[in-house]
Amino acid sequence: METTESNLQEEKLNFNKENIKVFYKNELPQILKKVLLNPTHGAYSLFANSSLFSYRNTLLLMLSIALLYFIAPYLLVGSAIRSFMSFSVLMKSSIAATIFMIVSSGIAFGIKTLNGKPKFKNELLTGALCGLGLVLLLIMLLVVRIIASEINIYDLMNISRLINNAGFLLIIVVYIFLFMITIFQQSLLANGTKPALSWYISPLAIMAAFYITFKVLKEFLF
Repeated sequence: METTESNLQEEKLNFNKENIKVFYKNELPQILKKVLLNPTHGAYSLFANSSLFSYRNTLLLMLSIALLYFIAPYLLVGSAIRSFMSFSVLMKSSIAATIFMIVSSGIAFGIKTLNGKPKFKNELLTGALCGLGLVLLLIMLLVVRIIASEINIYDLMNISRLINNAGFLLIIVVYIFLFMITIFQQSLLANGTKPALSWYISPLAIMAAFYITFKVLKEFLF
Protein backbone atom coordinates (compact mmCIF):
# COMPACT_ATOMS: atom_id res chain seq x y z
CA MET A 1 0.00 0.00 0.00
CA GLU A 2 2.79 2.39 0.94
CA THR A 3 4.67 1.44 -2.24
CA THR A 4 1.63 2.20 -4.38
CA GLU A 5 1.16 5.55 -2.68
CA SER A 6 4.85 6.36 -3.15
CA ASN A 7 4.66 5.47 -6.84
CA LEU A 8 1.59 7.68 -7.20
CA GLN A 9 3.44 10.59 -5.64
CA GLU A 10 6.40 10.12 -7.98
CA GLU A 11 4.04 10.03 -10.93
CA LYS A 12 2.39 13.26 -9.85
CA LEU A 13 5.78 14.96 -9.47
CA ASN A 14 7.01 13.73 -12.84
CA PHE A 15 8.10 16.74 -14.91
CA ASN A 16 7.79 15.10 -18.31
CA LYS A 17 6.94 16.90 -21.52
CA GLU A 18 3.26 15.98 -21.34
CA ASN A 19 2.84 17.26 -17.77
CA ILE A 20 4.55 20.53 -18.63
CA LYS A 21 2.38 20.92 -21.73
CA VAL A 22 -0.79 20.32 -19.70
CA PHE A 23 0.35 22.86 -17.11
CA TYR A 24 0.90 25.68 -19.61
CA LYS A 25 -2.11 24.84 -21.76
CA ASN A 26 -4.74 24.09 -19.11
CA GLU A 27 -3.66 24.58 -15.52
CA LEU A 28 -1.76 27.86 -15.70
CA PRO A 29 -4.65 29.69 -17.44
CA GLN A 30 -6.99 28.42 -14.71
CA ILE A 31 -4.63 29.64 -11.99
CA LEU A 32 -4.33 33.07 -13.62
CA LYS A 33 -8.09 33.26 -14.10
CA LYS A 34 -8.75 32.54 -10.43
CA VAL A 35 -6.11 34.91 -9.11
CA LEU A 36 -6.42 37.83 -11.54
CA LEU A 37 -10.16 37.88 -12.20
CA ASN A 38 -11.08 37.33 -8.56
CA PRO A 39 -8.18 38.95 -6.66
CA THR A 40 -9.96 39.10 -3.28
CA HIS A 41 -11.00 35.43 -3.06
CA GLY A 42 -9.66 33.54 -6.09
CA ALA A 43 -6.39 32.40 -4.54
CA TYR A 44 -8.15 31.16 -1.39
CA SER A 45 -9.36 27.97 -3.06
CA LEU A 46 -5.83 27.23 -4.29
CA PHE A 47 -4.46 27.54 -0.78
CA ALA A 48 -7.34 25.67 0.86
CA ASN A 49 -6.99 22.71 -1.52
CA SER A 50 -3.21 22.49 -1.72
CA SER A 51 -1.93 19.03 -2.63
CA LEU A 52 1.09 17.27 -4.10
CA PHE A 53 -0.33 17.94 -7.56
CA SER A 54 -0.49 21.67 -6.88
CA TYR A 55 3.06 21.42 -5.51
CA ARG A 56 4.24 20.45 -9.00
CA ASN A 57 2.28 23.37 -10.42
CA THR A 58 3.90 25.63 -7.83
CA LEU A 59 7.40 24.62 -8.87
CA LEU A 60 6.57 25.11 -12.55
CA LEU A 61 5.09 28.52 -11.81
CA MET A 62 8.16 29.60 -9.82
CA LEU A 63 10.50 28.36 -12.55
CA SER A 64 8.43 30.20 -15.17
CA ILE A 65 8.64 33.49 -13.26
CA ALA A 66 12.39 33.05 -12.72
CA LEU A 67 12.87 32.36 -16.44
CA LEU A 68 10.76 35.38 -17.33
CA TYR A 69 12.97 37.58 -15.15
CA PHE A 70 16.00 36.18 -16.96
CA ILE A 71 14.65 36.98 -20.42
CA ALA A 72 12.52 40.10 -19.90
CA PRO A 73 15.25 42.57 -18.82
CA TYR A 74 17.17 41.84 -22.01
CA LEU A 75 14.07 42.49 -24.12
CA LEU A 76 12.92 45.57 -22.21
CA VAL A 77 16.08 47.65 -22.20
CA GLY A 78 17.12 49.75 -25.16
CA SER A 79 19.42 48.47 -27.87
CA ALA A 80 22.32 50.63 -26.68
CA ILE A 81 22.25 49.11 -23.20
CA ARG A 82 21.44 45.60 -24.44
CA SER A 83 24.87 45.22 -26.02
CA PHE A 84 26.51 45.77 -22.63
CA MET A 85 24.32 43.35 -20.69
CA SER A 86 26.12 40.27 -19.47
CA PHE A 87 24.81 36.84 -18.61
CA SER A 88 25.48 37.51 -14.92
CA VAL A 89 23.20 40.57 -14.91
CA LEU A 90 20.33 38.54 -16.34
CA MET A 91 21.04 35.71 -13.92
CA LYS A 92 20.97 38.13 -10.97
CA SER A 93 17.58 39.40 -12.10
CA SER A 94 16.25 35.84 -12.19
CA ILE A 95 17.80 35.00 -8.81
CA ALA A 96 16.27 38.14 -7.29
CA ALA A 97 12.77 37.07 -8.31
CA THR A 98 13.40 33.56 -6.98
CA ILE A 99 14.70 34.85 -3.65
CA PHE A 100 11.63 37.04 -3.21
CA MET A 101 9.31 34.09 -3.79
CA ILE A 102 11.23 31.84 -1.39
CA VAL A 103 11.42 34.54 1.28
CA SER A 104 7.67 35.19 0.97
CA SER A 105 7.08 31.46 1.38
CA GLY A 106 9.35 31.36 4.42
CA ILE A 107 7.55 34.23 6.10
CA ALA A 108 4.16 32.59 5.45
CA PHE A 109 5.52 29.33 6.85
CA GLY A 110 6.76 31.10 9.98
CA ILE A 111 3.43 32.81 10.61
CA LYS A 112 1.42 29.65 10.04
CA THR A 113 3.44 27.69 12.58
CA LEU A 114 1.49 29.67 15.17
CA ASN A 115 -1.68 27.83 14.07
CA GLY A 116 -0.29 24.37 13.50
CA LYS A 117 2.41 22.50 11.62
CA PRO A 118 2.45 23.69 8.01
CA LYS A 119 4.58 22.03 5.32
CA PHE A 120 7.10 24.34 3.70
CA LYS A 121 6.59 22.81 0.25
CA ASN A 122 2.90 23.79 0.47
CA GLU A 123 3.86 27.34 1.46
CA LEU A 124 5.86 27.70 -1.74
CA LEU A 125 2.50 28.34 -3.38
CA THR A 126 2.27 31.59 -1.40
CA GLY A 127 5.58 32.77 -2.81
CA ALA A 128 4.72 31.64 -6.33
CA LEU A 129 1.42 33.52 -6.38
CA CYS A 130 3.03 36.60 -4.83
CA GLY A 131 5.54 36.26 -7.65
CA LEU A 132 2.72 36.99 -10.08
CA GLY A 133 2.94 40.53 -8.75
CA LEU A 134 6.49 40.63 -10.11
CA VAL A 135 5.10 39.59 -13.49
CA LEU A 136 2.63 42.48 -13.30
CA LEU A 137 5.60 44.73 -12.64
CA LEU A 138 7.22 43.50 -15.85
CA ILE A 139 4.01 44.22 -17.74
CA MET A 140 4.06 47.74 -16.32
CA LEU A 141 7.67 48.11 -17.48
CA LEU A 142 6.63 46.94 -20.92
CA VAL A 143 4.06 49.73 -21.03
CA VAL A 144 6.79 52.19 -20.05
CA ARG A 145 9.03 50.71 -22.74
CA ILE A 146 6.36 51.33 -25.35
CA ILE A 147 5.67 54.87 -24.12
CA ALA A 148 9.25 55.87 -23.40
CA SER A 149 12.15 55.55 -25.78
CA GLU A 150 14.54 53.89 -23.36
CA ILE A 151 14.51 52.17 -19.95
CA ASN A 152 17.74 52.11 -17.99
CA ILE A 153 18.67 48.65 -16.70
CA TYR A 154 18.96 50.06 -13.18
CA ASP A 155 15.30 51.09 -13.32
CA LEU A 156 14.42 47.39 -13.46
CA MET A 157 16.15 46.82 -10.14
CA ASN A 158 15.34 50.07 -8.32
CA ILE A 159 11.66 50.88 -7.89
CA SER A 160 12.42 54.43 -6.67
CA ARG A 161 14.14 55.31 -9.96
CA LEU A 162 11.24 53.88 -11.88
CA ILE A 163 8.80 56.07 -9.95
CA ASN A 164 11.00 59.15 -10.47
CA ASN A 165 11.20 58.52 -14.22
CA ALA A 166 7.51 57.66 -14.60
CA GLY A 167 5.63 59.20 -11.68
CA PHE A 168 2.24 58.58 -13.27
CA LEU A 169 2.80 54.85 -12.77
CA LEU A 170 2.90 55.20 -8.98
CA ILE A 171 -0.74 54.20 -8.67
CA ILE A 172 -0.09 51.02 -10.67
CA VAL A 173 2.85 50.17 -8.41
CA VAL A 174 0.59 50.58 -5.38
CA TYR A 175 -2.01 48.29 -6.98
CA ILE A 176 0.66 45.64 -7.59
CA PHE A 177 1.75 45.90 -3.95
CA LEU A 178 -1.87 45.56 -2.81
CA PHE A 179 -2.25 42.56 -5.10
CA MET A 180 0.63 40.81 -3.32
CA ILE A 181 -0.80 41.71 0.08
CA THR A 182 -4.17 40.25 -0.88
CA ILE A 183 -2.54 37.01 -2.06
CA PHE A 184 -0.62 36.71 1.19
CA GLN A 185 -3.72 37.44 3.25
CA GLN A 186 -5.71 34.73 1.48
CA SER A 187 -2.90 32.29 2.22
CA LEU A 188 -3.15 33.08 5.93
CA LEU A 189 -6.94 32.91 5.95
CA ALA A 190 -6.89 29.48 4.30
CA ASN A 191 -4.73 28.29 7.19
CA GLY A 192 -7.21 29.52 9.79
CA THR A 193 -5.50 32.76 10.75
CA LYS A 194 -7.92 35.28 12.20
CA PRO A 195 -9.08 37.84 9.61
CA ALA A 196 -8.02 40.83 11.69
CA LEU A 197 -4.52 39.45 12.25
CA SER A 198 -4.11 38.50 8.60
CA TRP A 199 -5.21 42.00 7.55
CA TYR A 200 -2.61 43.70 9.74
CA ILE A 201 0.27 41.30 9.23
CA SER A 202 0.08 40.76 5.45
CA PRO A 203 1.39 44.23 4.43
CA LEU A 204 4.23 43.87 6.93
CA ALA A 205 5.03 40.42 5.56
CA ILE A 206 5.29 41.64 1.96
CA MET A 207 7.41 44.63 2.98
CA ALA A 208 9.64 42.30 4.99
CA ALA A 209 9.96 39.98 1.96
CA PHE A 210 11.15 42.86 -0.23
CA TYR A 211 13.50 44.14 2.48
CA ILE A 212 15.08 40.73 3.10
CA THR A 213 15.40 40.14 -0.64
CA PHE A 214 17.21 43.44 -1.15
CA LYS A 215 19.49 42.76 1.81
CA VAL A 216 20.38 39.29 0.49
CA LEU A 217 21.04 40.65 -3.00
CA LYS A 218 23.17 43.48 -1.65
CA GLU A 219 25.18 41.12 0.56
CA PHE A 220 25.81 38.29 -1.88
CA LEU A 221 25.16 39.46 -5.45
CA PHE A 222 25.98 43.19 -5.70
